[in-house]
Amino acid sequence: MKIGTRYLLVLIFFLASIVSAQSSVYFCKSTGAFGYAYGQSSVAEAENKAYNACKEYGGTNIIKIASTDRTGWGVIAVGYDSNGYRSIGVALGYFDMEEAKAAAKKYCADNGGKDITYYDFWDDYYF
Repeated sequence: MKIGTRYLLVLIFFLASIVSAQSSVYFCKSTGAFGYAYGQSSVAEAENKAYNACKEYGGTNIIKIASTDRTGWGVIAVGYDSNGYRSIGVALGYFDMEEAKAAAKKYCADNGGKDITYYDFWDDYYF
C-alpha cells in the first residue's frame, strides 16, 4: 500500500510539472523587440508575461507569434531581412530539440531572415 501512495505522489508531482508548461512569444516588427515566457501555469499568464516583456524591450506594434500549452522544447531563432529589420522564428512544444531548432530556423527564413542564429532554447518538460 505504501508503494502505491508513493507512486501516486510521484505521479501527481510529474503531472503538476507538465501543467506548468505554457509558453508564448510576442514580436514587434517595427522595433524588432520581442518577449517570451515559458513554464507558466496558464497560457494567459504566458501571453501576459511575453507581451509585457516585448513592450518593456521597446515593442510598439506588438503581435503574438506563438502560444502553446504543450510541453517540450522551445526555440527562438533570430535573423535580419534584406531591409535590415529583425526577423524571428519560433518553435514551441517540440519533443526533440533538433526538430525545434530546425523549425524555428525555417520559420525565421520563411519570414525573410538571413544569417540566422539561435537566441534561446529551453525544455519546459522538466520545468
